[in-house]
Amino acid sequence: MTVLRLILAYFFGLLKAAAYVTNVMSVIQCVEISDSRCVMSHRYQIISALCGYVGALSFGYTIGYSSPALPQMTAFGQVMYNNEDAASWFGSVMTLGGMIGCIAGGNLVERNGRRWTLMATALPFFFGWLTIAFGTEIWFLCFGRLLTGVGCGMVCVAAPLYVAEMAHREVRGTLGGGIPLSITSGILMAYSLGLCLGWRELAIVGAAAPLISFLLSLRVAESPRWLLSVGRKTDAFNVLVWLRGASAVGENEFYEMEKSFAETSNRASLSEIITNPEFARPFMVALGVMALQQCTGINAVMFYTVSIFQVRKLISYTYCSC
Repeated sequence: MTVLRLILAYFFGLLKAAAYVTNVMSVIQCVEISDSRCVMSHRYQIISALCGYVGALSFGYTIGYSSPALPQMTAFGQVMYNNEDAASWFGSVMTLGGMIGCIAGGNLVERNGRRWTLMATALPFFFGWLTIAFGTEIWFLCFGRLLTGVGCGMVCVAAPLYVAEMAHREVRGTLGGGIPLSITSGILMAYSLGLCLGWRELAIVGAAAPLISFLLSLRVAESPRWLLSVGRKTDAFNVLVWLRGASAVGENEFYEMEKSFAETSNRASLSEIITNPEFARPFMVALGVMALQQCTGINAVMFYTVSIFQVRKLISYTYCSC
């Protein structure tokens, strides 16, 4: 329990340090530019982005979890001892949950909003990790892994969209880059903690991140772009003023957003996207890039990194089986 408390304290410290460092960088940037732009504050944008970052961290932690956990779960006397099929299903069933989560997340972000969807991701993550932490049957453990995959799919849709729509164009690229950084940090965190924690303790640590994400989501606002899309113009204006820290900046951006939304409010159907060369070319390029990324087999490597190295006899140590 002492180790777990230290890990949680370290995790909270990282969040505070990230917020502090980014805020300091914004202040430095503000000194270097004209005084008229210094009236805008990035503090609330950073706080809002942290919600997406913690969700992305959970995503990465879920990807990396099976690598240190499976060698422990298949050790002598453990739940998957001498059952390679069950271990294979446990590692890969997350991707099936991700497919479900992507479909559900795509509907939820449009119907209920980006912030609400981020809050909803805490449920499959939290209960999925608890199921893994306290499960004793193989099917129950796989079900917990499936739930965490659902959370990953929802985060993939909601987190980048929320961060991009909350950030001002001056810092949109910087804040948006925090999403992949958080994912890789989560993978590294799972690999590192696997050296000193058992697979059940790793699952308990994983349950902490969705709780933090849920609590952070209670303190932030909905995306102004989504509020505008559902006709809540007053709320969208108030959110922009709150995010930018200055009424003049928020008002100017609101009018720009309203004008942009009026010009792009007409949605194209899937058949129109495919048949129209103007839409079809970038659409196919984006799909092709994502498909090729998956065809490299990187997910299999991340899911079974420790097992791969053990089979190849490139490492001689074993993860603890606490």
